[in-house]
Amino acid sequence: MNPKMAITARRVFEQVLAVRPGERVVIVTDFERPRTITDLLAATGTLLGCDVVVVAMNAREMGGEEPPPAVAAAMREADAVIVQTSHSMTHTNAEREALRAGARVCNVREVDEEMMVRGGMTADYEVVDRITRRAVELLTAARTARITTPEGTDLRMDLDGRPAFGLSGFAREPGQFSGLPDGEAAIAPVEGTTEGVLVNPYLIEKVGPVREPFRLEVEDGRIVRVEGGVEAQTLREILERKDPGARNFAAELALGTNPACRTIPKSREVKKRLGQAHVALGDNLSLAGTVESSVHLDIILLRPTVALDGEVVLQDGEPLFARGLV
Repeated sequence: MNPKMAITARRVFEQVLAVRPGERVVIVTDFERPRTITDLLAATGTLLGCDVVVVAMNAREMGGEEPPPAVAAAMREADAVIVQTSHSMTHTNAEREALRAGARVCNVREVDEEMMVRGGMTADYEVVDRITRRAVELLTAARTARITTPEGTDLRMDLDGRPAFGLSGFAREPGQFSGLPDGEAAIAPVEGTTEGVLVNPYLIEKVGPVREPFRLEVEDGRIVRVEGGVEAQTLREILERKDPGARNFAAELALGTNPACRTIPKSREVKKRLGQAHVALGDNLSLAGTVESSVHLDIILLRPTVALDGEVVLQDGEPLFARGLV
């Protein structure tokens, strides 16, 4: 085990969650995650005087799926929760209930040993926070958004009245959630308003990197058609076996705000990279939306151009909104 991993583990407890001696910390993991990281997190919390409980479960199939009731119960009783799972729990009732009960949540899902010591996990999070706050201001103030890419993506959506949320590496107050690597400003577009096409994205959660032709068509905020190669077929199969809410699109629009994140085929890191943007399908309740679904999948775009109320804030992957903040 790389000894530098201990630095990141302490950052989770001390900087992200600001834990205090005696607090109840629940580490949620699954049997597909590195045990070395689980043990390190548990040992770090114990050394800092926390009452640590590790709860392990079978890995879920994809982000948004609920954990077993026993896991959800443990999360509700915690002062702080570290989610070290294979897929995101942000868009689950289990995490939402824990937050409502006052827990602070740090999500380190999909993180491996290499990510513990390189890239976005090692960022200066004071810088990330400054950039994120600016992006949140812009998204919250915007009434409309348009996203285009050189590959042919062209999506329009309504943001009017929706709050944006910043994830910049801190969850120090009851009810806050964040994670590492972190750095994004996210908003749930108004349901039923997204129109357009999404063509050849970089990566789709659960599906993986998109290497064959891919085209997703959206009408009235619903996915109506997915065409292309093997990745398109995989996504169609997911949509066919999931609930109707899975076709909600876009469930999320987010701007990456972390300068240290890398373009690697892991959604956990690449979607937080400064200059990236991602959209999502499915559940949006955690972003003040109205659609509940058993799935929330992010779709990451390379070299995106994002215009808010007609003003370009991200140009071919160049973060104009972050000038002077990095």
